[in-house]
Amino acid sequence: FVRGVVDSDDLPLNVSREILQKSKVLSIINKRLVRKSLDMIRDIAEDDDETKYLMFWNNFGKYLKVGIIEDERNKKDIAPLLRFFSSKSGDEYTSLDTYIDGMKEGQKKIFYVTGDGKEGAAMSPVVEKLTNRDYEVLYMAEPLDEIMVESLRQYKDFDLVDASKEGLNLDDEDDEESKKKKAELDEQYASLKDYLEVTLEGKVQKVSLTTLLTNSPAALVQGAYG
Repeated sequence: FVRGVVDSDDLPLNVSREILQKSKVLSIINKRLVRKSLDMIRDIAEDDDETKYLMFWNNFGKYLKVGIIEDERNKKDIAPLLRFFSSKSGDEYTSLDTYIDGMKEGQKKIFYVTGDGKEGAAMSPVVEKLTNRDYEVLYMAEPLDEIMVESLRQYKDFDLVDASKEGLNLDDEDDEESKKKKAELDEQYASLKDYLEVTLEGKVQKVSLTTLLTNSPAALVQGAYG
C-alpha cells in the first residue's frame, strides 16, 4: 500500500522474472524499503497528535495484519503497531504494549476473543468471568484477525490466548486449591454432565463444568485445536 520511486544505479538493465527473483540488489532494496516504511509508520504512531495514526489505522490497518501473517522476518516489528478494541478501551483503540502496561499483577497471558464486530465479540459469554476478575480482553472483531493472531501467537514474553477455546485457565486459578474445588464440582455434577452429553449427542463433542461464567448458564466453546 506504500508507493514510491527507487533510483538505483545497480539494477540490471535486462529485466525478467527470473532476474528479478535472483537479484541480490533487489533483495537488499526490498529489505531497506520495508525497514524505511516501518520507521515511517512508527513515527506516525508516536506522534503527539493521535488522530494521525487513528486515520492511518482506519485506512491501512488491514495491511499491517496481512504483514503479520505473511512477513515472518518483520512481524515482531509490526506487532507494536497493531490496534484493537478491548473490554477496557471503550470506543478507543488500544495496543499490545498498552494492554501489557495495564495487566494485573502476576498475569502471564494476553486474552482475546473473536466475534462479528466489536459488539459481537463483547457479547461472548466467556468474557464475563475475565472482566469480572479485572482481566482485559482484546476484541478480534474482523475476519482477518483470527488468522493474524494465530500467526502472531506471542508478544514479547506473553502468549496470546483465545478465551473462547476449551481449557482456558486463569493465572489466579492455577493452584492446588482451585484444582481441588473444580474436582469436587465435577463429582457433584457428574450426573448432570452425563445427562447433557446423552441429550446433546451428535451436537456437541463433550460437556464440561466451568468456572468461567457468571451470568450465562452455558456457553459453546471451540476445542483447543479448533
